[in-house]
Amino acid sequence: MIRVALIDGPLAADHPALGARNLLRAGDAAGPEGTHAAAMAAALLAGCPGARIDNLVVFGGGLTTTAECVASALEAAEGAALVLCAFGMARADPGMAAAVARLLDAGALVVAAAPARGAPVYPAGFAGVVSVQGDARCGPGDWSRLDLPQARFGACPALAGHPGVGGASVAAAHFAGIVARRIGAGEDPAGVIAELARTAPHQGRERRGIAPAAPPG
Repeated sequence: MIRVALIDGPLAADHPALGARNLLRAGDAAGPEGTHAAAMAAALLAGCPGARIDNLVVFGGGLTTTAECVASALEAAEGAALVLCAFGMARADPGMAAAVARLLDAGALVVAAAPARGAPVYPAGFAGVVSVQGDARCGPGDWSRLDLPQARFGACPALAGHPGVGGASVAAAHFAGIVARRIGAGEDPAGVIAELARTAPHQGRERRGIAPAAPPG
C-alpha cells in the first residue's frame, strides 16, 4: 500500500480510501471544494486502486485558498511517498518553496498541475516538482513526455462520471495514479519518473490540428 497526500478540498469522512484528514480549512465535502477533491481521488485511484489517501484540506467555501495554507499542508504531508497538488497558485511563495524542498529532500515525489498556457503556477513551477498538464492524446492510463517550460508530462484531462471537472487538475491526478501504482509495487520513486519519461507513449508536445506527414513514396 502506498500513502498519498492529497492537498485539496475535503473528501467525505466515509471515503473508502481515506486514511487521515487534516482540516487546515473548514471545507464542505458536499460543496465545490469537496466535488473537486472527490474527482481527484477518483482519478488517482483509477491508476492505483490500493492507494491510501491522507486528505490535507486547503479549500473551503469554494476552490480558494492561500499560499500560507498550502505551505502548512505541504509541511503536514511529511511521511507521504507521493504528494498531489492538483491546482496552481500564482505566486512563488517562499514558504511553499521551502516546504516543497523539505519533501523532496526526504525522498517524496510532488506531482502538481500546470496550465497549458499563461504564466507559471506553483508548486508546479518549483524545481524538482513533477509538473503535469492535460493532453488530449492521452487516455486515463496514458501519459506523454512534453518537456515544455511549464510542464514535463501530459496526461488525460477528462474523468468519466465527473463532467464538471477536467484539464490540468485531472491530468495531474491521473498521472499521480500511474506513479503511485509503480511506487506501490516497489519501484524507486526517482527511477519511476525517469522510466515514465523514457517509455511515454507520446513524446513531444500535442499539436492540435496538424495532420501527420504523408509516408514517403
